[in-house]
Amino acid sequence: MDWRLTKSLFIAAFLVMNAVLVYILYNESNEEVRELSDTTNVLSETNIDTAALDGFENVEMKIILGDPAELDHEEDVSEKDTVLTLPLDEGATFAPEGLKTYKDNSIYRGDEYHYDEVMSEPDTITFNQHYDGYPIFSHEAARLYFSEESGTVTQGYVENIEESDYAVDQNVRHPKVIVEELYLQENITDNAVIKSAKLGYYIILEEDDQVMMRPKWQFEIIDEDIERILYVDALSQSEDIIERE
Repeated sequence: MDWRLTKSLFIAAFLVMNAVLVYILYNESNEEVRELSDTTNVLSETNIDTAALDGFENVEMKIILGDPAELDHEEDVSEKDTVLTLPLDEGATFAPEGLKTYKDNSIYRGDEYHYDEVMSEPDTITFNQHYDGYPIFSHEAARLYFSEESGTVTQGYVENIEESDYAVDQNVRHPKVIVEELYLQENITDNAVIKSAKLGYYIILEEDDQVMMRPKWQFEIIDEDIERILYVDALSQSEDIIERE
């Protein structure tokens, strides 16, 4: 066997494979640019305010898995093993900054939770657990919920978070592309104002003491004088749109 010829063929095959991959990535990048360009043209014919979406940078994300932690405390009044409800210290100041100090110093892994302005009210303040810099949206399994009326804090925590072996990294869909889809599907009007768009994870499945989380965009929208919160899949157009009631 001519090893020099074999080596040359191997190198040639490797270079061809790399060229094919570069070609695929180049086409995908161009397709994203074309899609965004078309979207910009569509949105320019409406009065939809998308100023809050400027500055988005391309990122890749994938489906992740985790286990709801079994939390235990002698003062717990919750009936669930994975949710802990405790009386709030009388000295805690019921405001975002005051409760931030309280959670950082008095709550298990409290520094992993960050204030959720969208879901909070004057008498109920929410902090979402974060993973890899992204919030886990709107679920008791991964949040701190402070209630002024009952004087309690309720905690859920997801541990052992890891990427799914059956998922691949995918480019996150541009928020302007999603806004165009919302408009064309008549989910929003042509006078909507996009107040904010935040990227994070949403728990879509709880089974056998494990949760599955998909990347989602949280859109805060004012439309016809109504404030709406929509959760739209960040990877696929085929997933259902979730609206906070």
